[in-house]
Amino acid sequence: MVSLSTHANPRLRVFGEVAEFETEQQLEQFFLDIVLPKIGLKPLASQYTCAQGICDILALGPSNQLVIIELKNVKDTHVTEQITRYFDALIAEKPFDLQVDYTQPIELYTVCPDYADSLAMTLKYHRLNFNPLAYRIKNEQQFHRFELRNWLTNEVIAHIEIPRVQNTLITTVLPEPPKAFFKLLEKCTDPERSQANLIRQQIYEFSQEHNYRICERADGQWIRFERNKQHPIAELGWDSQRAELVIHLWLPFTTINGRLNLRRYPEKYKRTSMMRVWIDTGEIKYVGYIHNSRRRWLIVTIQELKDERFPIPTKLNKWLKYREGRYWLSMGGYWKGLAMPFEIYTETMDISDLDSSFRSVIQLALKHSLDRATQQRNRKRSEAAPSSELNLADAMDIQGALDG
Repeated sequence: MVSLSTHANPRLRVFGEVAEFETEQQLEQFFLDIVLPKIGLKPLASQYTCAQGICDILALGPSNQLVIIELKNVKDTHVTEQITRYFDALIAEKPFDLQVDYTQPIELYTVCPDYADSLAMTLKYHRLNFNPLAYRIKNEQQFHRFELRNWLTNEVIAHIEIPRVQNTLITTVLPEPPKAFFKLLEKCTDPERSQANLIRQQIYEFSQEHNYRICERADGQWIRFERNKQHPIAELGWDSQRAELVIHLWLPFTTINGRLNLRRYPEKYKRTSMMRVWIDTGEIKYVGYIHNSRRRWLIVTIQELKDERFPIPTKLNKWLKYREGRYWLSMGGYWKGLAMPFEIYTETMDISDLDSSFRSVIQLALKHSLDRATQQRNRKRSEAAPSSELNLADAMDIQGALDG
């Protein structure tokens, strides 16, 4: 068993009984400083550039063989192909040939929290010396326990104790954005770039402050921030019709039918909906409901209709004819392609204490996502708890305690 001194501690995010490295760079440094000596390897280089890309770590094995190591901070399904490309380049380039014995087979180490089940079939026919290693970090009372094992055999290779560090100030670390994010910024004005960078900064600050895992990924030309694919939080993209940045937030909302019961049952009729926000000098002016997450559907503001910038959306036009054109006086139009003024949104959702700053609305989306995750986790725990039959008196006692 290896125990680390405080100065060697990597930065971790804790999620209940498990933890993860804050960034892939933290994982890489931890491997270089601590794990490699533990498993009998000597570091040669990190972030080594070859013809096929950048290798995370090159190391020297006990027989002076070259060891290529590729690290991932998340479950990965393409790491086998990636490290094979590095092998193809390095077998030709032969770096560190004064230290490496190239008559020995090159070893390939991949390190991920987990792998796709199909990897076992791939490795069955893989002719290279491939070693898939899986790791996990368990959150225990006195320390975090790092465990490294062979993914194929489940044999434990290393146990390392990482002491807890209390009351340490950790600066928010922003991961490298996807390439689509940079392409999007190229189209933006300076205020729009500030908005895009602000939303990334605030999301990752919230993630690290609350130990709440949020992923960032490119979805075509869109950049999405999400807990998982079923639980998105925010999205950035480009509106070619308006030639401007699009920001979608998943906010609490209710449909027109649900609104009739919202004040009587405030939680039952709230749901999470994809909403577009219009921003002017840091303030939210309009919020538009995106029906069934259809980005291509035209959502317009009242001002845009008055200025005749866009035709009236089809669904809204039908509703206007029915309502004699008074689309700015009635609520129904806001569910038919018309963006609502921010104050109407807060009044409808009974959150009138929410100010109109962009930061506050981002925080609402993040807090709403965290609350949903907590409710889902609690529901799963209650469902997993052993059931017992209650008599009527017991049920009345429990109900009375809840009411009290």
